[in-house]
Amino acid sequence: MSLSTEELLGELRIHLGDLSLDELSEDEALLLLNRSYWELLDKFPFRAKEVSAKFSTVIGERNYIVPQPFEALRQLSIQDSSSLKWKPLTRDGIFNSEQVRDDTTDSRGFPDSYYREGNKIRLSPIPDNVYSITMKYWTTLTDLSTNPDISLTIPRVCHEIVLYGGVYRGFLRLRDFTAAKEFKIQQVALIESLPPEESKEEEDSHTIGVEVLGRDYP
Repeated sequence: MSLSTEELLGELRIHLGDLSLDELSEDEALLLLNRSYWELLDKFPFRAKEVSAKFSTVIGERNYIVPQPFEALRQLSIQDSSSLKWKPLTRDGIFNSEQVRDDTTDSRGFPDSYYREGNKIRLSPIPDNVYSITMKYWTTLTDLSTNPDISLTIPRVCHEIVLYGGVYRGFLRLRDFTAAKEFKIQQVALIESLPPEESKEEEDSHTIGVEVLGRDYP
């Protein structure tokens, strides 16, 4: 069972001493939790942030807009129209990216590299045909909200980390630095004990549940 934002707000107020709305409004309390949530999202590559998108190149067009919301690019792959195989594109530096000439027919080709600048992906060489591109990227998750239709998409074990981060910030707001320090210590301890999601998937799947039986020797 996942905690709702309303339940987190209730827990926050209990830890802070059940402050009145005059001392801490609902919007202010929600902001404390969101600041904790944003910090956690920035530190960990949660699976919920991993998404994919596909688009097709346009002949002679070098620049393509990234999807929104967008945080960071993980990988771009292009499909070879002959073999139908997917090939990851190499990330260029700004120097190499600037070496591409303005679009002329003889400067076009099968893109093998890219450079991201702002909200644009710049392909090199400039596409000479229509190709399929797959983009793997990290998106930005929706902020915590009291809207019941919006729920936390991070693992349940992280909910308490978000709560303690909000409580820590609340005590700083109240200038109770001793209590703030204690909750920050608790939050850090929880973060350090958090196993990476990848570690749960790293077990060699082809040997799961397989027992290798050999001949018994004296």
